[in-house]
Amino acid sequence: MTITQSNKRQTEFASTHSRLTLADHVAERIRNEIISGVLSPGTMLAEIPTAQRLEVSRVPVREAFRELEHDGLLVFEANGRCRVRTLTARDFDEIFNVRLMLETESFRLAALNHSEPDLKALRNNIRQMERVRSLNRMTILDIEFHDQIMEMSRQSRLIHLWGVMRSQIQLFTAILQREISAIKNIRDISIEAHKKCLRGIESRDPNLARQCAIDHLEPWSGWLKSTRLEGGEA
Repeated sequence: MTITQSNKRQTEFASTHSRLTLADHVAERIRNEIISGVLSPGTMLAEIPTAQRLEVSRVPVREAFRELEHDGLLVFEANGRCRVRTLTARDFDEIFNVRLMLETESFRLAALNHSEPDLKALRNNIRQMERVRSLNRMTILDIEFHDQIMEMSRQSRLIHLWGVMRSQIQLFTAILQREISAIKNIRDISIEAHKKCLRGIESRDPNLARQCAIDHLEPWSGWLKSTRLEGGEA
């Protein structure tokens, strides 16, 4: 390979890497807007206006749309139009049940496999949540707490499955936290629940940790039944 060919190959690689990095950045920006409610369910999105708003070209926007479709946050209609997914009552129920299956196992394994730095990371997350003022920031810290426990399981396939569902679980959590916060102090409730989860994992008792996951997640089920599945949205 000549120096010219080598330089060309490196330029092509750098260009592709940069484009992919930009697409990831755009996807994360749109993801955060969906999770925070800035882009509400059903909002139509188009490449050109989105590219202009984010001051990027259409290519990274197109790639970001496809990534977010894969994550379950965007939907492409038959005519090619793209919109923010609206979670139905069935969606909420399915996401909750998948989350319960994944997290009861991650908590159980985290009790067996955690290290002291793992516990330190969880304690730090809780301290950050105690100081938080924004509901959106609290939701981010909430999902990161569960990310950390999933990592503590030391099970690559379980972590992969969590990654597949993570965006939908975060959207699920954000929507319900916004609704519950209108009538309850959701931050204090979450902090106390996370402290209990931490104690369960610290115990190194896998059955106790698993039960802590159930106790933490079951109130979501009660809220879903009262607001979404029985008297709430179709």
